[in-house]
Amino acid sequence: MAMFDRLISVDWSGAGKESDGVALRVATYDKCTDQAVILDRQEADCTFVSWSRQSFRAWIAEQLRYEQSALIALDFGFGLPWGADQAVFGVDGWRPLLNAVAKRYHASSKARATAEAINSEAHFSGHGPYRFDDSRNNYRFYADRRVAYYRQTELVAPQAISQWYLGSGGTVGFHTITGLAAMDWLIQQRDAGEFDFVVWPQESLEPDGSKHVFVESYPAICPIPSDFGPCRPNDGNQKDAWRVLQMLIASRAEGTLTDLFQIPEMPFGRCSGIPFVEQVQFEGWIFGLR
Repeated sequence: MAMFDRLISVDWSGAGKESDGVALRVATYDKCTDQAVILDRQEADCTFVSWSRQSFRAWIAEQLRYEQSALIALDFGFGLPWGADQAVFGVDGWRPLLNAVAKRYHASSKARATAEAINSEAHFSGHGPYRFDDSRNNYRFYADRRVAYYRQTELVAPQAISQWYLGSGGTVGFHTITGLAAMDWLIQQRDAGEFDFVVWPQESLEPDGSKHVFVESYPAICPIPSDFGPCRPNDGNQKDAWRVLQMLIASRAEGTLTDLFQIPEMPFGRCSGIPFVEQVQFEGWIFGLR
């Protein structure tokens, strides 16, 4: 029996404020209709290509109230390198880390301002964790505090970008700051009894498909579809969401979605004295990277 009745792929965006329309895109598949679609945001009788993170949170909350299980792929880091909880935020564990990121983000209202505020904290003496163009050669934070620049999963994925990088070109740091804040909100709603789900691999290494599951995606490791279907020709964000969705659809049809939850133990990027599973469940892992 195929796992999950619905598949949702989200190309996240960390730009702007929570209410701004940004380059966030959503692609969905439903087994009942056997159709894959690009879903635009609809508000006040208007349709927008761009979603706001605020509108997405409201929409995904409704999806999580459905009984039909959904696999939800979001392309931001679900964690930070091992030790970042204590070294950066003064907390212990993945869940407190999310809350600490969220509090700082909501106090600043933008991801860039959040990172700048963290870097400027006095105890870092000018050597904070986030790298902008003017500080790309500053390695002191990582050397002094024994926190890696990359998570282990990023050492496996070609061209993967550090969660700490916020300079020119491709970045994921803004995505991850806003994404972890969104995940913190979702978990708070879950704890209040609004809906139920698990986060892979932090909360469950081998989900059985009976609950909604959030996973971290990375479009670059997915095969390029032969047909981008309803994607707009010049909308790369839609194409990234579609690319991940097509990988999920193909794996579901082949009955191999379970395989994508397998995480092979790697000898490199390991933190001494820490079990592999413990490190992965803190840092996270890109879904399908095996």
